[in-house]
Amino acid sequence: MLRPTRTTGGIAALAIALAVIALPLQVPAASLAAGSLALFLLWRGWRFEQDLSAVAASVAVERTVDRTILRQGAAATVRVRVDLAVPAGFSVRVRDIPPAVASGEAPLVLPGATATYTVRPMAPGETAFGGVVIEASDAFFARDLVFRRFAEPQIRVYPAGRAGSNGGRGAGNGDGEVDRRTSLAGQGIRGFRPYRQGDDARQVDWKVTARRGTLYVREPTGLEGGVSLIAVDLPARTGDPEIFARFMMAISGAVEGAINSRDGCSLLVVANGEVVRFLPQTQDIREALAVLGGLAPHEPGAPLYRSPGPAVLAVRARAARRGGREEETAYRERLGRILSCSAELSPAPFAAAVRAALARTDADEVRLYSLLLPGDNSHLVQVVHEAKVRGMRVVLQAPAGAGTIPGVDAVEVL
Repeated sequence: MLRPTRTTGGIAALAIALAVIALPLQVPAASLAAGSLALFLLWRGWRFEQDLSAVAASVAVERTVDRTILRQGAAATVRVRVDLAVPAGFSVRVRDIPPAVASGEAPLVLPGATATYTVRPMAPGETAFGGVVIEASDAFFARDLVFRRFAEPQIRVYPAGRAGSNGGRGAGNGDGEVDRRTSLAGQGIRGFRPYRQGDDARQVDWKVTARRGTLYVREPTGLEGGVSLIAVDLPARTGDPEIFARFMMAISGAVEGAINSRDGCSLLVVANGEVVRFLPQTQDIREALAVLGGLAPHEPGAPLYRSPGPAVLAVRARAARRGGREEETAYRERLGRILSCSAELSPAPFAAAVRAALARTDADEVRLYSLLLPGDNSHLVQVVHEAKVRGMRVVLQAPAGAGTIPGVDAVEVL
């Protein structure tokens, strides 16, 4: 439906006022002006619809999902890009429509930008995306267009806790490969995704591969369930208090949702190379919100990059021992011994604290909330590294345009 902007409303009000003056006073100039303004608005509305038709004809959608076969309640990362021709004077934003049975919300982005978000199908069966929404406007009118034809790819969802249609033994003509027994006792399959270079060939599921016509690998459910882990990176005190308030509101909502939808939530709060608070596996919403309510922007301490840690020192020691000119051999040997001793004595306290915290959680995924303010973010790189060592998926929640951190699996806009 066509929506007038404030500019159009003002012009329409002026036309009505001129018409009211012209009728009783019989002023021809006022009548002419009112009619001209009305004709101008009609022409602008027609012009807007013509430009909008050109936009609709140029829409192209590219959407990829990391897993198209998955278990009910499992997370899938969606990447979507919408390309279209934008007429002069037009402002256009696009948003993906997740499947109706899935939880998750896509961000509003510019045409040509790639939006990444996470969906969790909550009902079994075949499902598809709802299309895309285009929000177009100019100086006079605005309108939203929904394109339902862009529904690919299809997602197949299996009920949680059920081994497909034949008990998970892979016999018969059903889909029992979903919860097939694996090499780890009590571990099932959370879903399937296309094969990527470097994947273990033993995880290839040949039944799904034959059905889909391309290689698919299994992903174990052992990494899907369990207690959620939310990591919070406190910003420095130099930031905007209003931005920090909205930041904490988003985190509070995520913690409350995690506790209500799962068996609990673990909360890890870090700041500038220091673990500020750690709350493991709590099911008490009041306790978690009390911890969040007591947080405040952190006073920056010693940056983490000033403490290289044992891994960096070991690399430097190996580099120092490499061959060179004959007169440098003794110096390199001595420097290598010194750095090796330093590596053994350097405990890397922040990495050890994060490692100990992750070991006390039963999480498969870390949702890392950060404003990613300019400055040293090497402590976040360390958090991501420790999570990846444990085989955990890392999703970064950051403001639009803030950037990313090496090693994260997905970035979602706060």
